[in-house]
Amino acid sequence: MTLTALLVATAAAIAQPSSVELFEDASFDQTITPPDAILGFPLGDRPADHATIERCLVTWAEESDRAALVEYGQTHEGRTLYTLFISSEDNIDRLDEIQADWLELWDSRSIAPRSADRLLADTPAIAWFAYAIHGNELSGADAALAFAYELIASDSPQHAEAREGVVIAVDPLMNPDGRDRAVQAIREAKGPVPTYDDQSRLHAGHWPSGRTNHYVLDLNRDWILATAPETQGRIELLREWNPLLFIDAHEMGAQDTYLFSPPREPINQHVPSFSREWGDRFADDQAAAFDRRGWSYYTGEWLDNWYPGYSDAWSVLRGAIGILYEQAGVHTFGVRHPSGRVTTYAKSVLQQLESSRANLGTLVNSIDEIKADWLEMRREIVSDEGPYSSTMFALPATDETGRLSRLIDNLLLQGIEVRRSRQPLLADATDGLGRLHSSHTFPAGTYFVDTQQPTGPLASAMLELDPRMKPEFIAEEREALIRKGRTEIYDVTGWSLPLLHGLDAYQLDSRFAKSFPLISPADLAPGVGPGVRPGDASQGWVVDGAHDSTPSLAAHLMHEGVRVRFARKVFEWGGRSFARGSLLIAHRDQVAADVSSILDRESREAGLAAYPTSTGLGPGEVADIGGEYFPLLQRPRIAVIGQGRVSPTSYGAIWHTLEERYRLAVSYIPADGFVDLRRYNVLVVPPGGSGAFSQRELREWVSAGGTLIATESAVFAFADEDGLSSARRLRDVLDDLDTYETEVLRELSAQDEDPDAAWGRVVDDAPAVYPWSGIDLTRPGLDTLERQDEWERQFMPAGTVLAARTDQEHWLTAGHGELLPVLASGRSVLMAARPVEVPVRFGAVEHDNSEGVADVGWSRMPEGTSLRLRMSGLLWPEAARRLANAAAVTRESVGRGQIILFAMDPVWRGGAPGTERVFMNAVVYGPGLGASHPIMP
Repeated sequence: MTLTALLVATAAAIAQPSSVELFEDASFDQTITPPDAILGFPLGDRPADHATIERCLVTWAEESDRAALVEYGQTHEGRTLYTLFISSEDNIDRLDEIQADWLELWDSRSIAPRSADRLLADTPAIAWFAYAIHGNELSGADAALAFAYELIASDSPQHAEAREGVVIAVDPLMNPDGRDRAVQAIREAKGPVPTYDDQSRLHAGHWPSGRTNHYVLDLNRDWILATAPETQGRIELLREWNPLLFIDAHEMGAQDTYLFSPPREPINQHVPSFSREWGDRFADDQAAAFDRRGWSYYTGEWLDNWYPGYSDAWSVLRGAIGILYEQAGVHTFGVRHPSGRVTTYAKSVLQQLESSRANLGTLVNSIDEIKADWLEMRREIVSDEGPYSSTMFALPATDETGRLSRLIDNLLLQGIEVRRSRQPLLADATDGLGRLHSSHTFPAGTYFVDTQQPTGPLASAMLELDPRMKPEFIAEEREALIRKGRTEIYDVTGWSLPLLHGLDAYQLDSRFAKSFPLISPADLAPGVGPGVRPGDASQGWVVDGAHDSTPSLAAHLMHEGVRVRFARKVFEWGGRSFARGSLLIAHRDQVAADVSSILDRESREAGLAAYPTSTGLGPGEVADIGGEYFPLLQRPRIAVIGQGRVSPTSYGAIWHTLEERYRLAVSYIPADGFVDLRRYNVLVVPPGGSGAFSQRELREWVSAGGTLIATESAVFAFADEDGLSSARRLRDVLDDLDTYETEVLRELSAQDEDPDAAWGRVVDDAPAVYPWSGIDLTRPGLDTLERQDEWERQFMPAGTVLAARTDQEHWLTAGHGELLPVLASGRSVLMAARPVEVPVRFGAVEHDNSEGVADVGWSRMPEGTSLRLRMSGLLWPEAARRLANAAAVTRESVGRGQIILFAMDPVWRGGAPGTERVFMNAVVYGPGLGASHPIMP
């Protein structure tokens, strides 16, 4: 050995903390291969990758009659998702019978109480232990291997008792793609000398880290959205079992200790009391287990249970006792703390393992009491006297955009019962703006979700239009904002899925839907789209623009060389009416061969119909085929900026939307590399990507005909005094608010109608009427306005669904009506006035009999109008004043190109189809509708 090698080895030996013994029970079945023999290294020495974990599961399932392995899906990168069921040999032999009995108990509507009590006594409980949904939170998956091996191979009386009374499902790795990305980063960064600095590349990984899945989606936010295949497969499997206990093992900051449930407020109001009460009991036992070893820990603090899309929150809403772990994150070697103490990776694995042991022990020791309370809870949910006996949600079947089908598909995947009416009916209902409609007419074909069903709590949490937090928490939250400048809210406060889908939705207190038939996925399956319809196509074909697949169809057709036109307004040809945003494929434009075949193939793939037309003449003043209302689109050549400081999750949602959902060809370019922008005519800039190019480079590119699209915080880099856009942040224009208020008043006055005014012959002496007439535009001084804005800025939403109004003549809002729900967050407010266009503006205008001018913040509303803003989630009055009438989406010309700004995330987590349509319009139609391109010779 050379001197250098000797020194390195000596330093490593001195620095390396002592190993941790994971197993205390020496009586293991020798016919079961120990994990170390499969891994090729001591379990807990370093993270195992997916392939190695897979070998362990397959080996143990083959070797033991106490285990059964189930595959439940494939990731985007082709890795298999597994759950290993562990129980006694007898229980494994009759696993199907146990599953059927447990499901019958879970849906207690069809079983008599006495029969249910007997069946419950004879049926093992179902416990689910799930690990590593964030791929770079590593220790949980290795602890899962230790836990599974111990349960299978140990002959101790305690483990035998557990196997007899419980079917234990171990899902060791919920995010294989992310974990392998994280493990590979460790391999690339690891050297012979240990480093315990958690800021080093070894521990930090590289962009976008392994936290997320292939498309950089956060799977621990996806349970109610079901965007990812990992989530979809997991929901299908869990729906077949509905466990009594659900464990969700995570990691957190490396300098932290150990967090576990129960959470603190806000807690979703639909969390059953059963889960909360037993959660406290489980926490007591888990704390006692840590106390015996002298380990530090805490509960609650930053952990809430408000948003239902987390693993543990979702499981609780299905009736489980949901428990979350958060171990201080340690990758390989270990992490040094300020005290000098080093936490090794093996120690973190042991703490995760001990938590699982403690929770299983609580279940086994109190199993009869827990099962009895669980069954009582299951009965209460479906009871005529229970909390879900009279609430329903209605989704009128007037949607032609595809968004309603997306939502119903998700509800059915979740196991939520959906009914469909066969005839019109009248009922009192409340809409998404909080307005009560007496005797509202619901047409035949309306979808209804009656919450008096086994999934009642989950259905309510997903669909509820306006969930409320407890007043006590609201008071604490406001005090924290004012006194400490921080929020106690961990995630978004509003997420109502009907609103995020941009749907017309209602909440009812009624029970009449039980007579309507249940629907199944087969009732919604579109199969292959209609394609080209037969008929005379001497002028060409038209595809209706209402459906959300229309932009992607246009992009695919242009990619195939088919030339496409866009309808700027509603039109009627040959007795058929078509929506604004419809596509015209006119024979006169085509140079590609066999356009009909291409159109038929692509429209079928998109699930759309292409209607032949022999005339381009519309009745009256409706648009005609050769007029200005049918501009020719340009093929989008799309680039999205990533890496560097770009937000991984925002980038991932855009990537997933464009590539996975709509199958568009897109270039994903690095934020810190040399790129020739001339190859692209659309550039999408997620948060953090605004610095990828200089302002000069971008101005030249946009001015030459490019379409620049920025989202979320990236918007405000361009809406700066030195930026490309003429839009501005509110705080930067406090000395010029009249300009922006006047613009709002102009837009509102455009709706006023006085047809006789233009025919007067005499100029009278009546006072002139202006959009701002009767409104006092006097404001406080700039110092006062700045203080007021600074105060109001601290109350801005963390994620609230707001009402926005749309410009029904703008091409960006094609596919939408006048109201568009928008999920808003962040502290900055976007302001715009001419020449900047505002196709989407915050606030739904209502014309009423109100007297006087309403002060709604920096703008006022004319007499006879009011503004509704909050739809779902927490919105402080101070934040409402800043956001009212502000711009949600802007569009402006720069040279021959354009800039489109989204002051929110339009494709939030892949689960906001409403604003997603506006984004797709921008990406696909932008080069043809907002930019000017030269006619090529």
